[in-house]
Amino acid sequence: MDGEVERVLEPSFEDTSITFGPLEASGRPALNIEQGLDYDGHPLAITTASGVPPWNWRETPGNGGDCLPYGGRVITVKYGDYTQRIGIDGTTEAIREAIKSAFRLRTKRAFWLEDEDHIIRSLDREMPLGNYKLHLDEGLAVKVCLYDESDHIPVHTEEKIFYTEDDYREYLVLRGYAGLREIDGYRNIDSMDDLQTNTIYRGVS
Repeated sequence: MDGEVERVLEPSFEDTSITFGPLEASGRPALNIEQGLDYDGHPLAITTASGVPPWNWRETPGNGGDCLPYGGRVITVKYGDYTQRIGIDGTTEAIREAIKSAFRLRTKRAFWLEDEDHIIRSLDREMPLGNYKLHLDEGLAVKVCLYDESDHIPVHTEEKIFYTEDDYREYLVLRGYAGLREIDGYRNIDSMDDLQTNTIYRGVS
């Protein structure tokens, strides 16, 4: 009718005749609410154009076997019944400290790694990846005969294991010795390197 404004009724969400199909005018695809947003079954599998997840900044494509999925160079170290995986991306000192911490090595004992071919490897970031066995320095075991200071009569013999020159020097200071001497000889021991395993010594004031 003339002058009468045509009213357009807004559709109700309860109207079952309405369909959420493609928008013909816009050309945009319809939203399928039944289709999950799961990419390859992983809820966080969002990737960049290169196909690398944006949070996986440690992974560098193209490194081959030297790069594990979580990044970095890792070796497997075994000592006794314990096995630990150690990252070797740091300096030699950092790798050494990581091994000491992993196996709770709190002594001054030296240690080294031996691979499956019985080759001793230096600790650095370029060392081959693989399985290693941890070896601890057994130290230098000697016997020291202790004397009664007044009668110079042997009292008893104690066993000592020295791992470093500092250990040897600390023992001498603790006992008040200037050095050690072979019990059946006259050779004075000035350095730990001059000691012989299982030899008996006496202190020299």
